[in-house]
Amino acid sequence: MSAAEDIGRNAILTVKGLRAGYGRVPVLHGIDMQVGEGEIVGVLGHNGMGKTTLLKTLCGIIRPTGGRIDFDGMDITRDPAHERNRMGIGYVPQGRGIFPNLSVTDNLRMGIAAHRADEYEAVERMVAEFPRLEPMMDRSGGALSGGEQQILALARCLISEPDLILLDEPTEGIQPSIVDDIGELLEKLRSERGISIVLVEQNLEFITDLSDRILLLQKGTVEGEVTPGSGDQQLLDEFAGFGSGNGRSAGKPAAAASPASAPTAGRRPESRPERPARPTPVEEAIYMTVKRPTLAQMRSIVEDFGMHMTDERIQEFMDLMEGNFQAYDLVDSMPDYLPPVDYPRTAGYRPGPDENPMNAWYVKTEVKGAPRGPLAGRTVALKDNICLAGVPMMNGSSTLKGYVPDVDATLVTRLLDAGATIVGKVHCEHFCLSGGSHTNSTGPVHNPHKRGHTAGGSSSGSGAVVGSGEVDMAIGGDQGGSIRMPASFCGCYGMKATHGLVPYSGVMPIENTIDHAGPMTQNVYDNALMLEVIAGEDGLDPRQYNVKTDNYTAAVNRGTGGLRIGLVKEGFGRPESERAVDDSNRAAAERFREMGATVDEISIPMHLMGPAIWTPIALEGLTNQMMKGNGMGTGWEGLYVTSLLDYHANWRSRADELSDSLKISMMVGEFFLRHHRGHYYAKAQNLARKLRGAYDKMLGAYDLLLMPTTPMVAPPIPAPDAPLSEYIQRAFEMIGNTAPFDTTGHPAMAVPCGMSNGLPVSMMLIGKHFDESTIYQAAGAFERAGDWRKM
Repeated sequence: MSAAEDIGRNAILTVKGLRAGYGRVPVLHGIDMQVGEGEIVGVLGHNGMGKTTLLKTLCGIIRPTGGRIDFDGMDITRDPAHERNRMGIGYVPQGRGIFPNLSVTDNLRMGIAAHRADEYEAVERMVAEFPRLEPMMDRSGGALSGGEQQILALARCLISEPDLILLDEPTEGIQPSIVDDIGELLEKLRSERGISIVLVEQNLEFITDLSDRILLLQKGTVEGEVTPGSGDQQLLDEFAGFGSGNGRSAGKPAAAASPASAPTAGRRPESRPERPARPTPVEEAIYMTVKRPTLAQMRSIVEDFGMHMTDERIQEFMDLMEGNFQAYDLVDSMPDYLPPVDYPRTAGYRPGPDENPMNAWYVKTEVKGAPRGPLAGRTVALKDNICLAGVPMMNGSSTLKGYVPDVDATLVTRLLDAGATIVGKVHCEHFCLSGGSHTNSTGPVHNPHKRGHTAGGSSSGSGAVVGSGEVDMAIGGDQGGSIRMPASFCGCYGMKATHGLVPYSGVMPIENTIDHAGPMTQNVYDNALMLEVIAGEDGLDPRQYNVKTDNYTAAVNRGTGGLRIGLVKEGFGRPESERAVDDSNRAAAERFREMGATVDEISIPMHLMGPAIWTPIALEGLTNQMMKGNGMGTGWEGLYVTSLLDYHANWRSRADELSDSLKISMMVGEFFLRHHRGHYYAKAQNLARKLRGAYDKMLGAYDLLLMPTTPMVAPPIPAPDAPLSEYIQRAFEMIGNTAPFDTTGHPAMAVPCGMSNGLPVSMMLIGKHFDESTIYQAAGAFERAGDWRKM
């Protein structure tokens, strides 16, 4: 039996025709490879050749566009990353991927969290295996040297007892003594445990010394295979310019391999020579870490710009681009600049149906904040578009499933600093594009008051777990009503504060000018308290300008004497309005009058134009920023979550999986961007100032405006086979009163005010910019006036 046949018979990993890339940019072009049990397979190639993409595709971070992956005899091509990890595939990324602000102990705990093993025993086992870690268990990961971080990353991978390890450039930036230790460890894992390893490296000596076979990767294809010691050095010599560095110098030919840096035919080197010290960032910039364009790629760019050039002319330009690319190399060589992660946590787990009857939860975990603070003892759920470092996030979409943030959103840090306990991530609608709760990729979220009815969207899980009393508080997001609509349907209090009052940093955007995040709670006081904790500038969010905060809890018990409230006629009697909802809101207005407030019916005709003005801003904006701009877009200063940007870019290769509510939004948005130059987005932003002025004029005479939050109570969830027309109707039919105030940025709060057919009814109170306190004043008085469930 040949060596190849023996490997095939005992293969733990078999890859056939594997293709993958980023969006429309293909990187892997039909990779075939096998890894036998207890075998170390090296992958050697220059920067930009697809090595890291190969590992990310094998571990499930990048979804393949073609081909097949079999692990231990099972087809795992479509399995997500966390499932592959549980099957026995471990991944240590380039740069180690540790959490710099978590202790060594908590970094190790992150590795075992998803496997439900005994954490104490697992950590003790790793300490015994890696005695170098023992004296540093309480140190933060960021305080370790590069070599110590690499040892920690390997230990965190091994703690889950994988059968296959995918290892990306473990010697990068590591001192020679630890490189030796790593080599000995990998050899021990293979020989004593039978662990298989796929080793990506540019260190020629290291990879040759360890690997049973080396695959030579060139532009996403395997150009050849070398067995060290076989005597066939021809293919390997083509890559010998790597030596012990990170790549070839820009503009210089590869140096020939010296006897010290490349093994002689037929034997492995006896020892490793001393390696040069790691270069400074400026020196490192001479290495080509950013993939250069091909002529074909640049020709396509030129054509897309509508330019006409010969290939010779294009090549002239390309020859002059090297200075620009070296600037990119330097940026690429520097670590990202992200806020610290301050509190330990585990990755959590996906709850089963018994723990998740409404399908409201995505991940349950427990992140305990400071021992003391205004939110001590309060439990908080986060909408799943909010970054919680180390805990999976999918924002309702299968295309983002498997993403794990590396930062905490500003509001997460503020909640934890205030003593809150974050108990998990709750489902939201598919990239937040629905006011109904039927578009999440895992299935619909059910209303806590009546199963089979919508919980509202897009903060569907937030509304469900607060409305059911399962948690004290939740954070929602609001671009068209997505805090207030689920609060309305689920019977809780939801505040969309003034645009920019709550920092949006670390929350996945839709469109900067309409992005809001805010509190959803069981009572008014908790809502005001939560806003006090999370409000205020953070220096990272461009949405924040002239922010004014207040002591909101002090307003809750002031009473309504002297308040002037305008009952907005245009918010009632809409074509989609239900009589019972209008009647409950008018009864609520009468109750305010009985409590001493002045209540007048008023008219703001432009309110009826609000949804139309919102539409181009939302649809063209989300197409440009959230989708074509990979969630971040450009043109603003602040915190960019680059890991989210990179992962979300994968939607282009999986666009068929997007929800129909998102598809129709993108189709409309792209049509007007492409064929009307963005004219209507710009005009709508101009008209938004006029709409803002119409509300401000009336708020000059009245303290608050009042109208129904949603014109109806929670409708039924569409059946799985519902026609497209019903699916879309149930996604957008309820936004008429809420969306205008995302456009104008006024604070607006959903306040439960009655029941109809066993489902909650909600009124909306709208105030002046940064005058949330007056809203809380009125909402607190209304709450004390009686149980809304009996009104």
